[in-house]
Amino acid sequence: MAWNEHLWVRYLPGVVAAAGGVALIVFAPPRRRIGFAVLATLLGLTYMEAEYWIAHRFPESGVPFFVLAIALTLLTLPFASRGALGLSVVGLAFFAYVNIRYGAPYLLDYVLPLFYALLVVLARREGGWRGGGLLAAGWPETLWLIAVNAVTIWRTTALDKWGWLLGRPW
Repeated sequence: MAWNEHLWVRYLPGVVAAAGGVALIVFAPPRRRIGFAVLATLLGLTYMEAEYWIAHRFPESGVPFFVLAIALTLLTLPFASRGALGLSVVGLAFFAYVNIRYGAPYLLDYVLPLFYALLVVLARREGGWRGGGLLAAGWPETLWLIAVNAVTIWRTTALDKWGWLLGRPW
């Protein structure tokens, strides 16, 4: 059995990114919570590339996109809630497209959209961009995640891409 066929190796980047991201957000000083949530998405992106590398080595063609994603994430930091809202909308749209189009066989395909949705909630609260009822901060993001994840799970099953998370070779 190859080193990357062990389940704990496959799950390690996702678990570390999830735990690290949650710790960054939970233990952040209240006035810096948005910045720390942005850093949680950056941590998730970095560990997502580690997940890809474990699965099938890091593709050279993915380097420009990875650098662009990191630069975009870091560029949002000085713009506080406005930058975070923009980043989170782009992140949620990107993951919705990619996960539904190609299936989501990695753990971080499900963890990172949670961080982006939380970033929307935090940015809307800090910026005062919240409505009432169903438009209150948290509800639209939750409904979006439920709908997208339902379609993503269906699509991943239709493409038979659960093998990586279930221990089959990539």
